[in-house]
Amino acid sequence: MSDENLGPKEKPYRIQTAQGYRKYLCSGLYMPSVTTVLSATETEKSKAGLRTWQKNNPGMLEAASKRGSAIHLGCENYLRGLDPGVPDEYQDFWNGLTPYLDWFDTIHWSERPLRPDWNHLRSDDREVAYVWSTEHLYAGCPDLIGEIGGVKIIADFKTSNGPYMNCFPEKGDRMGFGGFRKYQKCAQQMAAYRLALFERTGYKCDVALIIVSTPEISQGIFIDSDQLDRFEAKFLARCKQFHSIGDDEEDTEDCSQQELQEQREPAASS
Repeated sequence: MSDENLGPKEKPYRIQTAQGYRKYLCSGLYMPSVTTVLSATETEKSKAGLRTWQKNNPGMLEAASKRGSAIHLGCENYLRGLDPGVPDEYQDFWNGLTPYLDWFDTIHWSERPLRPDWNHLRSDDREVAYVWSTEHLYAGCPDLIGEIGGVKIIADFKTSNGPYMNCFPEKGDRMGFGGFRKYQKCAQQMAAYRLALFERTGYKCDVALIIVSTPEISQGIFIDSDQLDRFEAKFLARCKQFHSIGDDEEDTEDCSQQELQEQREPAASS
């Protein structure tokens, strides 16, 4: 069966291409994730630095991803009134997070929509949920959307070995510079989600909140609307750059066929 004969419900909703791009099926199109856009448009110096770090720290990226997933699940469970279930090895990153989660009076989204009028943001099989922009062609899944005292907030959970910094560090502060770069990237990520959510639902968040957990401290860093507007402009410039350098459409279709086949195989063998 050729891909052009596949209806939207017959395509996988989330794929990863051979180039490592994560994409979501939105409005009949595969759109790159926000993190894909940000990673693909890093400077060559930053990309080289990441490759060097990975070479010098084998397995660390995978370990950080596993840790982040455990903390995200813990936050999701906690917000639903369930046992967080955070493994003992990650307790240093979990301790101190719950006070920030308790700030929220209302939760509209926790990895997926919790209000019926946002159910159109879930895939037809209801396995995944995401927001997307048909104007700028990107997509992604926010961690948390809710309200504190009537203020509309979009939040993101991050785990890190060092704190985030929302101001430029002093010369020679390598850890501080790393924390500043992480903050800048996360701020653009949330600005992108805020814009896509507004496009899809008409709900516009007033501020963003980065909730950071490290082995020593936890942080709650607010980003006001004026700052978010500036980060949104930065992200849209990078999104435009991503699409201008050429996309992997043929690769995308090949991957969608492959992942669809992988989804069907377990059902056929059961």
